[in-house]
Amino acid sequence: MVLATFTNLPHDKQARIRQALFTEFEEYPLAEAQVARIVKEAGIARGAFYKYFADLTDAYQYAFDFALAEIHQKMPAKPTTENIDFYLQRITAFITETQQAGYRKFIKMYYLHNENYLGSKATQIDSDKWAFKVLYHQTVRDVVLDPAALDVRLGQLKAALQKL
Repeated sequence: MVLATFTNLPHDKQARIRQALFTEFEEYPLAEAQVARIVKEAGIARGAFYKYFADLTDAYQYAFDFALAEIHQKMPAKPTTENIDFYLQRITAFITETQQAGYRKFIKMYYLHNENYLGSKATQIDSDKWAFKVLYHQTVRDVVLDPAALDVRLGQLKAALQKL
């Protein structure tokens, strides 16, 4: 969890540090990331880094949570059989916005390297939403890793959701 000293920083300094985190984690898997490169990019002292984050994994988790919060803002709260077409439109927009916001490389690195490095936890959602969420996330994962597959994956997702 990001430390309170980070949240108390001026927003421009937070943004500079956050950008340094994204730069590092877009280029290097978490296992190869270095605090030294982050602090150099951010223009802060190494000791300051540890006043803001417990460790490198904590910094990564902060960046990951920040990116996901930004790119999930416009998604419907709950996919249902009644909003399938809208949900598919939002997934397309999600992919486009992820690219435009500059998070595609970061998310791709997550899927290629960091997801397994961090380990996975059991999904913490109600059983009536579970299938929708799993199908949605797998579709996003597939499209982030292979953007040319967008139409095929959305077609598969629509067919699967219509059967639920």
